[in-house]
Amino acid sequence: MARLKGFRSFVVIAGVVFLGLRLLHLGVPLVFPNVRSGPIALASLDEVERRVGFAPMIPAYRPAELGNAPASITVSFNPRPTFAIVWKQGDQMLSVTEWRGSFKPDEAPLSRPLDGVANSSWWLEGAHAHLNLLRDGYWITIKTTLPERDLARLADTLTRY
Repeated sequence: MARLKGFRSFVVIAGVVFLGLRLLHLGVPLVFPNVRSGPIALASLDEVERRVGFAPMIPAYRPAELGNAPASITVSFNPRPTFAIVWKQGDQMLSVTEWRGSFKPDEAPLSRPLDGVANSSWWLEGAHAHLNLLRDGYWITIKTTLPERDLARLADTLTRY
């Protein structure tokens, strides 16, 4: 009977500790929103700078077949503050991801510089064209199903929001 008493105490204490840790796990991001790793979906581009600490660069050129509004705007905080926006309409898509710093994005072994675009590399992977750029200390990755001839125009029209 004494063993059963000890087991009940253990279960109660373990349950209380577990609930306390769970409340702490859920409560800290509410009090300190920047500790969340994300991704966090945002309703508009106006919220991005407040969340990640920089104004995002987005291409001013977006063909009509992508639609007017983005399909998603997200930010994540770990391992570094990152902004991502996606336009998608049917089979057509355009994705732009941006982060500050020295973490260079992964590239395909056959990537090559894009003519006329400084600090860039691009490659095709199936139906998707990929473009990596370094602009003002920020890495920008563009992935799209648009024709590869549009990559230079997308890169040239990148502007801070």
